[in-house]
Amino acid sequence: MSSKITLALGTTLAAIALCCFVELSFAQDALVASLDATDKDDADADDKDDRDEKCGRRRTRTLSSLPGRFLIWPGEDISLGLTSVGDAAEAETVVVTGSPFDVYPVPYPALPPVEGTRINAGKKTSFVKPQEFPTFAGNDYREVMATTPGIIVSEEPQSPIINFGYRGLNSQRSEFMQVLKDGVSIKNEQFGFPETHYTPILDAVDRIELIRAGAALQFGPQPGGALNFVMKMPRQDAPFHFTMRNVFGSYEYYRNYSEMDGTIGPLGYFFYYDHRQQEGFREANSDYNLNGGSPRFVLDVTRDSRFILTGDFYDEEHGEPGGFRRREAENPPSSVFVEDDPTLTTRFFDRFQLQRYYGTLEYQKFFSERTELDIKAFGGYLSRWSKRQRGGGFGTLPSGEAANTNSIQLREDWTEGVDARMRHDYNLLNDVSTIAGGIYFYHALQDRRDERGGTPDAESGMLRNLNTGETWDGAIFAENRFHFGRLSIVPGMRLEFLNQSVDEEFNFAKSHAEPPEPLASHSDFNFVPLFGLGLGYVLVEGQPILSAPPVAGGKGAETENPPAPVVTGFGPPRVELYGTVSQAYRPISYGELVPTGASSIVNGDLKEGEALQFEYGVRGKPFPYLNFDVGRFYFTFDDQVGEVILPNGFTSTSNVGEARYIGFVAATELDVLSLISGGAPSPYGNLLLYGNVTLLNAEFTSGPNDGNTPAYAPDYQVKTGAIYSYKDTFKVSLLGTLVDDEFGDDGDSFEGFIPAYNVWDLTAEFKFWKGRAGVFAGIRNVFDEDYWGEVREEGINALLAAELLRRVRIFLLAQVHGSCSGRSLGVEASG
Repeated sequence: MSSKITLALGTTLAAIALCCFVELSFAQDALVASLDATDKDDADADDKDDRDEKCGRRRTRTLSSLPGRFLIWPGEDISLGLTSVGDAAEAETVVVTGSPFDVYPVPYPALPPVEGTRINAGKKTSFVKPQEFPTFAGNDYREVMATTPGIIVSEEPQSPIINFGYRGLNSQRSEFMQVLKDGVSIKNEQFGFPETHYTPILDAVDRIELIRAGAALQFGPQPGGALNFVMKMPRQDAPFHFTMRNVFGSYEYYRNYSEMDGTIGPLGYFFYYDHRQQEGFREANSDYNLNGGSPRFVLDVTRDSRFILTGDFYDEEHGEPGGFRRREAENPPSSVFVEDDPTLTTRFFDRFQLQRYYGTLEYQKFFSERTELDIKAFGGYLSRWSKRQRGGGFGTLPSGEAANTNSIQLREDWTEGVDARMRHDYNLLNDVSTIAGGIYFYHALQDRRDERGGTPDAESGMLRNLNTGETWDGAIFAENRFHFGRLSIVPGMRLEFLNQSVDEEFNFAKSHAEPPEPLASHSDFNFVPLFGLGLGYVLVEGQPILSAPPVAGGKGAETENPPAPVVTGFGPPRVELYGTVSQAYRPISYGELVPTGASSIVNGDLKEGEALQFEYGVRGKPFPYLNFDVGRFYFTFDDQVGEVILPNGFTSTSNVGEARYIGFVAATELDVLSLISGGAPSPYGNLLLYGNVTLLNAEFTSGPNDGNTPAYAPDYQVKTGAIYSYKDTFKVSLLGTLVDDEFGDDGDSFEGFIPAYNVWDLTAEFKFWKGRAGVFAGIRNVFDEDYWGEVREEGINALLAAELLRRVRIFLLAQVHGSCSGRSLGVEASG
C-alpha cells in the first residue's frame, strides 16, 4: 500500500487550498458576561475546543460529543436524561431555548414525528449531515450517503452530474425520485422533463433528508421517494464570517468554494460561490467547467415570523467522451473495449451545457405554539443544450456518412409555482393530534429545438424539430396524525389536477414523409387521487425534549404568561413500530406525449404510471450508543410507458410494463466508546461503527421485458464502515460500499451488465493549535477496485483504470482558523 500512496502523492492529487476566515461580533462583551464560573471551568477542562464557548456562549454539548446522531443548531442548550415511560411525567424537564425557527433537535436516527408543517409519523425516514464525516475534498455524494441504506449513486467522473437511484428504480438523471432543495423540486421540469442535472455542493448543505413511502403525499410525483437537501442558514453569533477553500488536483482539477454569512439585527445573510473545473482522465473531451452560487437573506419580521429570500445560479459545461463495450466473441467494427484502456475517448465532439437561474421567497409564521404557516413562491429558468456526433453505436467510434454530422438539442424551461402549507395541533381525547396540509400550484413552459449540424462539432444546424410543451398542475393535500398515547394513526391524501400539452411547430421527418404526416398537437388532463395510511406505535418512550414556544412581538420579546413548551423530540431509550401504505405516480413526459419520429404514434389511452407501496419496520435508539432501523417493503409500479412495434412498422407509445419490488432493509450504528463508558459520552471521543444492507428482488411482471430484472436493481447493497471523532480535533472514516451484479438497462443485455463491486474510501482530518490549523488526507478506492456503476446509450461509463495511478486519490488539507473574537483573521487550506 505504501508504494501506491507514494505514486498517488507524486502524480495524482497533491491538493492545497486556502480558506480565509473572519468573524466580527459586536455583542461579544454581553455574551462573555453570561458565562458562569462552572461553565468557565468546564470550558477550561475541554481546552475551549468549542468555538461557541470561546465566543462566550453558555457551554453546550455539540454534535461531536453527543453519542449517536443528533441534529442540533449551533448554540442551542440541550441536556438529556434516561427515563421509562412510567417515569416520564416525573422526569426533569428538558428545555431547548432559542427562536422557534432555530430549534431542531433530533436525538434519533429518523426525522421527528412532526417537522415544521410536515408529518413524518409512520413513514420510514432518515437524514445525514455532511458534518458527521471528515471533510470531503469534492462533491462526494457516494461517501456522504454511506450511512443511508438503499440509495445508489451512479458516478459520472467526467461531469458534475449526480445520479440517484433507489430500490431498483433507474438512477439515470434521478428520474424516478423526487429531488428537492429546501422542499422545492430541482428537477429540470417537474412533470414533463423530470431529469435532474443539478445537485447542490455539499459544502453548503446542512443535512440531507430521505422520505420513502408516503413522500408523494407531501411532494407529488415519482415513486422513488423524496430526497431533500436542506441548505445552510446564516449564522447568528456574528455579523460577518467568511470562508474560502481552494483545491488543486490532478488532470488540472481546481475547485473554489467561498462562503460569507452573518446576522445584523433582524437581517441574516448567507452567500456561497462554487467553481469547479478539470480536464479529466480521458484522452480528450472529458473536461468540465462549473460556476454556481446562491445568495440567501433571512429577515425576522417578529420573533415568530420571517421571510427567506433565496436565489440560485448555476452554469456548467462538460464534455461527453463516450462509452465502451465489453468484449464478446463477435464485435461490431470500431469497437472500443473497457478491458483494454478506459482512458480512451470514443466521442471527441460531444458537449453538454446547463444553465439554471432560480429564486424562492418563503414566509414562515407561528400564530401560536400550535399553529404554523409556511408559504413558498418559486420560479426560474433552465436551459439544457447538447451536441452529439452521429454515426456511433454502443461502445463504438462514429463511422459512415452520418459521422460527418451531429445532433443539436436545446431545451428551455420556464417554471413558477406556490407551495402553501399549514400545521395545527389540537386536543383530542386527552392528547394532542396534528393536522398538516396545503395547496400546490405549478406552471411550466418548455421550448424544444432539434437541429442537424453539418459537421461533427457544429454548434448550430438545420432545424429538424420544434415544439412547445406546457404543464399546469394544482394539488390539495392533507395528513392528520391522530395521536393516542403511544399510538399514531396518520391518514393522508393528495388530489393532483394535472394538464399537459405539447404542440409541434415543425417536424422535418413528418413534413418529408410520403405522404406527409400532420404535425401533432396533444393535450392530456389527468386527475390523480393519492391516498395513504401511516401507523406508528411507541414500544419504549424516552425523555421528552421541549422547545421554548414562539412569542408574539419583536425578536427576543417576552410575555408575562408564556404558553407551555412544545415537545420537539425524545431522547433515548426510544423504540417504535412504523408502517405505511401509500400510492404514488409518475407523470407522462413531453417526449412520451408527442414523440418526434415520423413513424411514431401515441396510444389514445396513455396514462400516468401508478405505484402502490407497502413498508413496515421497527426502529429506535434503545441506548445512547445504539440506534437501528429494520424493515421490509413491497411495491408495484404499473402502467410504465414504453414503445410497441406495430405490424405496419410504426411504433406506438403505450402503457406496457408492470414490475414488482420486494425487499428487506436493516441499518444500525454503534458508538463503541460510549458503550464502554456505560452510555455516557467517552472522554476519548466517539467510535461509530455503522452498517446497512438492502436486499432486493425486483422483476417485470408484464410487458416487453416480462421476467427481466429492472435496471439498477442489484440483489444486495451493503454499506459498512467506521467513523471516529475526538471532540472537534480529529476525525477518520473508512467507508465501504458493496453492490451486487446489476444491469444498466431493462433488457438485461450483455452490454448493459454491471459486475459486482466493492469500493472503500479512507479519509482523515486532524486539527491542532486549538483548532486553528489542521491536516486532512483521503484515499478513494483504497483497494483499487476495477468497476463501473453506469451504462448509457453510448456505452459503459468507465471510471479511472487500475493501471492508471491505481485509481487511488490522495487529498491533503492544511487549515488555520481564527477565533471568533471578531478581530481575527485565519487561513484554511483544504483539498
